Amino acid sequence: MNRKISVAIATYNGEKYISDQLKSIIDQTMPVNEVIIQDDISKDNTVAVIEKFIEQNRLQDRFKVSVNKCNLGYASNFITALKQTTGDYVFFCDQDDIWIKDRVEKMVEVMENHPEIGLLGSEFEPFKSTLDAPDVPAWELKKFKNDDSLEKLEFNSENIFIGCQGCTMLMRREFLDRISTYWYEGWAHDEYVWKLALAGDELYFFHKVTIKRRLHSDNVTLHKEHEKEKRLKYLTDLKKSHEQTIYYLDKDCRDGQNDAEINRRISILKKHVSATEMRVGLINERKLLNTFRLLGYVDCYHKARSIPVELLMAFK
Repeated sequence: MNRKISVAIATYNGEKYISDQLKSIIDQTMPVNEVIIQDDISKDNTVAVIEKFIEQNRLQDRFKVSVNKCNLGYASNFITALKQTTGDYVFFCDQDDIWIKDRVEKMVEVMENHPEIGLLGSEFEPFKSTLDAPDVPAWELKKFKNDDSLEKLEFNSENIFIGCQGCTMLMRREFLDRISTYWYEGWAHDEYVWKLALAGDELYFFHKVTIKRRLHSDNVTLHKEHEKEKRLKYLTDLKKSHEQTIYYLDKDCRDGQNDAEINRRISILKKHVSATEMRVGLINERKLLNTFRLLGYVDCYHKARSIPVELLMAFK
């Protein structure tokens, strides 16, 4: 197999753990050809640590590190790194995890054997580095089997919500090129590729642990959003991502043979859009009647516990 493998890493204040991550990448049983590291103006010595690692391991021909001119935030920073990759296969990578030695080999093998896959997620093994580290949601761990099986994720209300960690994702270049014009500023990088892969029947999950997921006090994606303003932003962003996925389905996923199925998917997403609008009205404008209306939209919640949480926000 003669395939170029790229890795996109977004860094920010990651000096504590970045060397462990980089070492796990160069120790892979299948070599990585290109590592693109984009730093979001770290306030610590992250870039210096990376540059020293590159120099000590003579990786100048494979590793590239750049620093943004202004702070972009984690999602846009990842996209900036992603756009610089040139490989046939591209891995998302966080700054603080540790890759299992055969992660690249096993995941690329799955992709090679299944050309219908655009995006492949995997399982992970969590471990804590600080006492105040957040826990991985129990619902996520319950889905893990670690039996090397491959699961295609069907388009339904449950799977519309991102169901795996972005740091486990591997993408095919052809898929990334096809969806490149649909990303908009602020759309979380992992949700972006997840939703559009789901829309195009290209989303799969590999039931194998391929990384050790480090949990610590600074984990961004694992902290719950129970504050009113954060919840409103989450819902506003969620609605926009639903609408963009509808646009992608309508523009790029019709082939004249599956119009009925595309219309079904659009109908599901429009229901989710209506649900998010009512949830915003409930929280922001105290439209308490929306509580009863939303009883018909329970499948549009990621988790049922959000219902009482948002009702309490409305009363507050």
